[in-house]
Formats: sequence, structure tokens, C-alpha cells
Amino acid sequence: MKQPTNLAGKIAHLKTLLVNAEEFSEPMTYFFDALVDDPAFLAKGKKLRDEQIESRFYGVLEVLRQRMAPDTEIKPRTMTLAGLKQYGFAHGGFTFGHLLGVTFYFRDLDMGLCALTAMDGSSMTLFSRFSVYDQVDPSKNFQVDRPGRRH
Repeated sequence: MKQPTNLAGKIAHLKTLLVNAEEFSEPMTYFFDALVDDPAFLAKGKKLRDEQIESRFYGVLEVLRQRMAPDTEIKPRTMTLAGLKQYGFAHGGFTFGHLLGVTFYFRDLDMGLCALTAMDGSSMTLFSRFSVYDQVDPSKNFQVDRPGRRH
């Protein structure tokens, strides 16, 4: 399959990869390889000013904290959040204790992907595909996928 070359095509391809992924490293690798280095992507990204998406990111990170380290009070710290409004796409980077993370989210799908990697030199990376319905409430049902599982 020929890879798209324009920004709209790349974002659409990322969306398809996210929905169909059985290995979550595939859409995340594509995000870094095809979009992060694309000057058009960098030029169109603006500081995120969407409280709904911001609250969803923080909610997702809180759920991940509860699942990964339930006995700690480690709070995720967002470093940057950016959005491409015309594509309904948001992405960001954050730290989470000793982990460095990146996430992206499609508003129309209400679905995103998060990758967490340790900053201790290990090569382990944790991936989590997530769906959010309404506001995130960690005490309620929240779906975090495993590879090979569909929403």
C-alpha cells in the first residue's frame, strides 16, 4: 500500500491504523515517523484550548495511574498539549513519575493511544488504546484495550 504524502492523508491513515491495530506500536511508530517530522503537521498544531479534550487526557492518565500504581499518589504532569482543530486531532507529551509518555486522540472516534516508557534506560514501552465516553470518571467503566481486542 502506498503511504499518503499530504497531511490530511497521513492523519487519516493514522486513524485507520489506530482503529485496526493489533500491535499498538504500529500507530505510535507511524505517528512519530510520518507526522512528528512533517513541517505541515508542526505548522498546523496549536496549543490546545479545548477543556473537554484536556479533561479527557487527564482522566485517562489518572485511570492509567490507578491501574499501574494504585498505592501511590503520583500525579501525571503534562508538558505540552497541541491540537489540529480542522482534523479533530490532539496530541501531547507528559511525565508520569519515572515514565515519559506521549498520547494522541481523535475527537470523532473518541479514541486515542498512549505510550509510556521508562526514563531509566530500559527499552520497555507500555501502550494503551483508550476510548472515552462523556467525561472520564475513573470510578466508572473505562475501556483500555489489549492488543488484538476491538472496541
